Amino acid sequence: MASGNWTRVTEFVLLSFSSLPTEVQALLFLAFLVIYLVTLMGNSLIILVTLADPGLHSPMYFFLRNLSFLEICFSLVVVPKMLGTLVVQGTTISFLGCATQMYFFFFFGVAECFLLATMAYDRYVAICSPLHYPVLMNQRTRAKLAAASWFPGFPVATVQTAWLFSFPFCATNKVNHFFCDSPPVLRLVCADTALFEIYAIVGTVLVVMTPCSLILCSYARIAAAILRIPSAKGKHKAFSTCSSHLLVVSLFYVSSSLTYFRPKSNNSPESKKLLSLSYTIVTPMLNPIIYSLRNNEVKTAVGRTFRKALAFRKRIMWRNWTIVSEFVLVSFSTLPSELQTLLFLLFLIIYMVTLMGNVLIILVTTADSALQSPMYFFLRNLSFLEIGFNLVIVPKMLATLIIQDTTISFLGCATQMYFFFFFGAAECCLLATMAYDRYVAICDPLRYPVIMARRSCAQLAAASWFSGFPVATVQTTWIFSFPFCGPNRVNHFFCDSPPVIALVCADTSLFELEALTATVLFILFPFLLILGSYVRILSTIFKMPSAEGKRKAFSTCSSHLLVVSLFYSTAILTYFRPRSSTSPENKKLLSLSYTVVTPMLNPIIYSLRNNEVKAALRRVIRRTVGLQKL
Repeated sequence: MASGNWTRVTEFVLLSFSSLPTEVQALLFLAFLVIYLVTLMGNSLIILVTLADPGLHSPMYFFLRNLSFLEICFSLVVVPKMLGTLVVQGTTISFLGCATQMYFFFFFGVAECFLLATMAYDRYVAICSPLHYPVLMNQRTRAKLAAASWFPGFPVATVQTAWLFSFPFCATNKVNHFFCDSPPVLRLVCADTALFEIYAIVGTVLVVMTPCSLILCSYARIAAAILRIPSAKGKHKAFSTCSSHLLVVSLFYVSSSLTYFRPKSNNSPESKKLLSLSYTIVTPMLNPIIYSLRNNEVKTAVGRTFRKALAFRKRIMWRNWTIVSEFVLVSFSTLPSELQTLLFLLFLIIYMVTLMGNVLIILVTTADSALQSPMYFFLRNLSFLEIGFNLVIVPKMLATLIIQDTTISFLGCATQMYFFFFFGAAECCLLATMAYDRYVAICDPLRYPVIMARRSCAQLAAASWFSGFPVATVQTTWIFSFPFCGPNRVNHFFCDSPPVIALVCADTSLFELEALTATVLFILFPFLLILGSYVRILSTIFKMPSAEGKRKAFSTCSSHLLVVSLFYSTAILTYFRPRSSTSPENKKLLSLSYTVVTPMLNPIIYSLRNNEVKAALRRVIRRTVGLQKL
């Protein structure tokens, strides 16, 4: 191999659905994005409901929680990259990235096969041996069964992935699929793969057919036991406890069997992509829908949750507690009035500079023909976002410094929190998009105009803005559905989640778990994407031979890197510090940095540290002066 003239592959290109018209790809992007969000929210809801309701603490729902968690992980492995291929044609994935995706695809796929078999065994014991069910499926046994279901994924994924990626890839690097699946990647190998293919067939048969056989045996015994039940009502009740699982099993096994066990002659790449969609995207979305719509216990649990909330609210009113109709923003009322006046003047100046600076960035990047590149398109979006973020927070905060204990209505507080979450989540995703833009510009400059075409930029920007809607809707609706019946003083200068949730007179542990999960997803996930982009950017810059080339490449992303550092350092310090080490006053100071200071610094950083923006500003000023002279 080393002596040949073959070039070793270091990255792959996912062809995905590139053969389809661009309009169809845009529709698919929107459809799959909606399905992806429904999948994440639906499976998260199943986990939260089965944890919260004591009526759903049986072994069946313990395994269902495991399945929902597995489906979330499965979707995270496949869907985000697939959405990227629909936005940017010819999306590349590194050699290590492709191997990692394939590893976790095998791991979660195998784990799901065995977990479905474990759930079938649980139903078999419940129906065929109901008296022994509490003993046979005790807490220790079900934990062991769940662990045994997850474990087979490790050896299968390790052997398959390590063996496959030990082959030389020296031909084309185009993977005709929307993710790194074994068959399309194997076609790119330039070596004899006969032994691996025999192993893969044997492994697939064992991993897919063994759990399938166990499921069939379980349901054969279940069906025989149900038929022996004398009453029609008893039969119906017994069948209803396993009908949801049977439907999920059928969806998963039918689609995966058609994908991997059809003859190659009948299995075109396009048909395989369509079949793969069913078990990688559709099935994870349908599972929580099936278990919530077809399962009376889950529907009853949801009903119980609503009734508990209503009953709690009635008890509050019965005890003559006052339902809060407005809040008081404490803000900086503990400070002397002279200091509050100085703060008012300082924040007013910062607010005016922020608005003028970001408006100037928008006008200059729109007016100057040299600033029509994708980088400045995203910068315009960031400036729009910073203006919106400021308008949500600062005017009310300035009012609290003039009139102490300024009130804000219940609806006003909810509206402020909604748009705070919306702009915050959108900014996290937009900063990740801007990092990806810099990664393509520096690491793949020849293909940059194609990858970051106008349509691709518009879709990436739209996806960044859209991400704020589900977060803001779920978080705000959930918080303001709680009863507020005690003090109404919010110890902050705006309606942020932690100080408002501190006023709730109900159990908020479930919400806090969801809020932590959402915060990790929408702060740390984009942050990791940014980190990954800059690791690749730095490695590319260090490989450049000339110092001038290194300086020029680094200067194109230094402004963004500084903005990201300011935003994420303060946001992480605010929301990921232990409660014991975060006093309300410290949190206010930290919040000021990313709500007031950072939006002001962004246009300053991009204008002072960016030569193109400075040159454009000079051109605009000269044109303005020239027009005035005329």
